[in-house]
Amino acid sequence: MKPGGGHTGGAAGWLSRLLPDVLFADGYRRLWYTGLLYYQAHWMEITITGWVVLSFTGSAAAVGLVAFFRTLPMLILGLIFGTLADRFPRLAVLGVIQVAGMLASLGFCLLFLAGLEILWVVCVLSTIIGCAWAADFAARRALITELNRPENTGSAMSLEALSLQGGKIVSPVVAGVLLGVGGAPAAYAFLTAMFGLGIVALMYLHRSGTLRRTVVASTIPMLQLIRSGWVAAMEVPVIRVVLIITVIMNLLVFPYQHLIALVAGDILEVGPGRMGMLSGAAGVGSALVAGYLTFRSRPSTALRYFAGGATLASIGLVGLAMSTSFPLSLVLQLTIGACAGAFGAMQPVLIASSVDPEMRARAMGVLAMAIGTGPIGILLTGTMSSWIGPAWTIGGLAGLATAALVITLVLYRGVLSRARESR
Repeated sequence: MKPGGGHTGGAAGWLSRLLPDVLFADGYRRLWYTGLLYYQAHWMEITITGWVVLSFTGSAAAVGLVAFFRTLPMLILGLIFGTLADRFPRLAVLGVIQVAGMLASLGFCLLFLAGLEILWVVCVLSTIIGCAWAADFAARRALITELNRPENTGSAMSLEALSLQGGKIVSPVVAGVLLGVGGAPAAYAFLTAMFGLGIVALMYLHRSGTLRRTVVASTIPMLQLIRSGWVAAMEVPVIRVVLIITVIMNLLVFPYQHLIALVAGDILEVGPGRMGMLSGAAGVGSALVAGYLTFRSRPSTALRYFAGGATLASIGLVGLAMSTSFPLSLVLQLTIGACAGAFGAMQPVLIASSVDPEMRARAMGVLAMAIGTGPIGILLTGTMSSWIGPAWTIGGLAGLATAALVITLVLYRGVLSRARESR
């Protein structure tokens, strides 16, 4: 039996038993459709831009610089975007995000159609897309918690992680094919169309009238809202641990995702097609684990999946940096993706379950700031790769992350133990 109905027979009943209960919440299901499109566009842009910049500059530092500007808004504007998502209709925020992504992608397309390879323009357009991503992170995840019962939050966030990480499977491959066949203009034209489809999906969601709005008193000054969100998040010990681990992962481990062109081109010496396959392998692993957690997630296991996934992902990245075999690298990418999928799925669950509903977008904004430390790691990884090579850089930083994670888990073992017992 699914929520809101009885048993169903035939093919429809068989299908309903295969789908998670959260997809039978009408509002969330419609929101989930829009996320599918947005996440596909997200990974496609990362793959396309990394390869294009490496192609016309030949510089690992340039690839890192562009990725730095794409992810910088998460660090400096994450809490602000979260506050805006608490103040204004979140569906309207999502609409602005899609329009910004479409216009930036169109700008990329026109730039390369004109044969202009201007790094600073690429950085500006990447920053616009980064702002959209930071705003989407807070607004979308706050909506997810609104549209599902508390006991289904883990499943809903796991399904969202499945959509996000599953985007790594197809989008990088499609991006590689488009780059090989039509170059940068064709790839960015396709990306523009993807954002356009996202706008259409949001219009359909708006007409459905299924979304609610969490109201924050408009008389409260923005600065006060921002401060209250920060204080509320930092007062919770579990959230502090989540933020510390998140910073470690985004500084030392995840930057390689934005520099996958370096792994493919410099370490493995393969072309854009295999680069897409390599990037997609991580998506397969993440999707498999997120799919499992969609059906099996329980509040009591959230911390275990979060911490264990982070530690094993960092260890796997050491192996990836050392590998010069493409098949072995695919297997390692699959493993890293699986561990990152567990980490990413449980990350917002731990945050959302620790604060009141009216504070969730701002709490997600604080989490976005922790994730936003990634630009520093990206810039560091790109610069160090230019000096000592990507293999030594990525492997060394991943080893450092493993040590930092172990130390953090040991120091906070009491907090984590009490948190598990309370769940």
